[in-house]
Order: sequence, then structure tokens, then C-alpha cells
Amino acid sequence: MRKLLQYLFKKPLSWVANTLSAKPQKEVVFKSLSKLYSSSKKNSKRVCTIFIDVLKDKFIIFSDQHKGNRDWSDDFTSNEINYLTALQYYKQQNFSFINLGDSEELWKYPLAEVLEKNEKAFAAEAAFQPNNYFKTFGNHDVTWKNKLDVEMYLKKNFTMPLPVYEGIILKTAVGNQTLNIFCTHGHQGDKMSDNNALSTWIVAHIWRPLQRYLRINVNTPSKDYSLRNKHNKMMYDWSSNRKNILLITGHTHSPVFASGKYSNHPANKIDKDVTEKLKASYFNTGCCCFNDGDITGIEIEGGYIRLIKWRDENNAAVRQILEEIKLEELMKDLD
Repeated sequence: MRKLLQYLFKKPLSWVANTLSAKPQKEVVFKSLSKLYSSSKKNSKRVCTIFIDVLKDKFIIFSDQHKGNRDWSDDFTSNEINYLTALQYYKQQNFSFINLGDSEELWKYPLAEVLEKNEKAFAAEAAFQPNNYFKTFGNHDVTWKNKLDVEMYLKKNFTMPLPVYEGIILKTAVGNQTLNIFCTHGHQGDKMSDNNALSTWIVAHIWRPLQRYLRINVNTPSKDYSLRNKHNKMMYDWSSNRKNILLITGHTHSPVFASGKYSNHPANKIDKDVTEKLKASYFNTGCCCFNDGDITGIEIEGGYIRLIKWRDENNAAVRQILEEIKLEELMKDLD
């Protein structure tokens, strides 16, 4: 019976999750992002600015783990091995880790259950402390916006103080040009996500029970790393109107590499004239809760920026480069 219901409801539930769960409004998105980015110039505690050398410093950016309590509606359970293996690799390779929001799924689950069931993941993240771990909050873990909650609930797993930001700016030079890499979760301006009590209630009381019974994870991996998502398009529009800025977000669970400008996807070949006009200013990490166990993220290392995937191959987690480009080459498409 469950298999029949899975077959019948998977597509409509996926449509609901992908269409009705997000209602970004362009003017609000632009205003929210601009306000957050500008706050960095006022030494606001909302944004952390880090001066880096892109030829020497290394960063891995993951988002949207959605750690839960290991029941059937926990989207992270099947991804944990790939996630832990990836973090171990990046720790050994002396990367810094930016955790870009929705790391914990606090719309579905009580915080105590999430903390209890994910000690290995928290330990792997905390291993990057004290100097190489940077955390932001998203709409599903907005609890971490409150410093007192961070100190009260995360002191067992992390060394305090643990700053949690809304945005992080990696400020660097590429060739003779300044480049600001602006990292934020990306829920800003989304009326269904940005502190929306109704959305939280629906997820906890309707979506979670359905997901537990049907055992459906709607986070289907994408093989198209371009602008196929309404919210991603808005993020691109904002970033493409700024000079020497790369915007990296999560939130949509849809990976994007350099606005899709260099993608070899067949759809981009059809839209070649449009693709050539794109400004390579927007990236999306994807997520760490795809339904096949894969995780995706953004690497910055050795003068390159990459979209990477960690996947299972013969019961081992394997790193795969999906797209990459030298930042020096990419800068030519930011003019």
C-alpha cells in the first residue's frame, strides 16, 4: 500500500515542495540582500569579513544538511556518511569550512532530538575550530540567530564563543582586481521562509507526518547547474548588477555554477545566445540532503572555484568535480 501511495504522491508532493514552499518577491529579495551586504561596511555583527589569498587559502562551503532525529522524515540520514567523509577530507587538507545555513532542521524536530542524534556530524564540524569554522543561520535553523541559544545548546558540541552570522564576505584580490565573495543562506526576501510561522507549522504538522508515512524525500539531484529556479534567478539578478561580487547561497537545494554560463547541459546549448550574455556572478551550493545520498558544495582552492559532489561508489564516499574555473578567468565575465 505504501509503495502505491509513494508512486501516486511523489510527483505532486515534489511540486508542492518546490513551488508552493517558496514565494520570493524580487523587490524584497533585492532590498534584503543589499541591506545585509551594506551592513558589512558598518562593522555589523550580522556579517563577518575575512581577508583571504585565493591562491593559498582553501574553503569548502556546504549548506542545507537539515539534520533531523533519524526518523523516516529525516532527509539527512542517508547523506551522513558522505558528509562525514567529506569533512574529514577537508580537515586533513587544511580547508576552512563555511556552514551556510539550514544545517539543523528545526521546523520538523525539537532541538534536543537533533542534538542528540547528530553528535558525529557536530564533532566533524567542530574539528575545524577554533580558526577555520564559520557558521551562518538559515530559515530552518534561525534559532542560531540568538546568541544565548547558541551558547546554551551548542556548548556541548562546540568551543564557545561560536559566532553565527547572517552573511560572510571573503575579500580578496584576483590579479589586479578586488573581489568580494558574499556568502549567505539565501532565504532573505522569501515570504514562505523568512521567519514565517505558518510555513513552520505546515512543515511540522502536515509535511513531516506525510513524509514519515510515505518515506519520500523530494530533494532530487540535479544535473543542470544553471538558473532553473525562480529564487536562484532573483539571486542572479541581484548579483549581476554589482561590480566584482560573487554571490554564493544555498536554500533552494538547486546547485548553480557561475550562473550556468559555462554549463554543458543541452538546455544551455539551445539557449546559447542567452547563456553567452550571462554574468558569471552567482553560485548555489545545492544541498547535503539529496535523496540518493549525494551532497554538493562549493570549493575555493588554488585559485579555482568549483562545484563538487560527494557520492557513494562501491560503498565508499568519492569526491567528484562537477564544474570548475580559474577565478582569474571568471573575473573576465564579471565586467
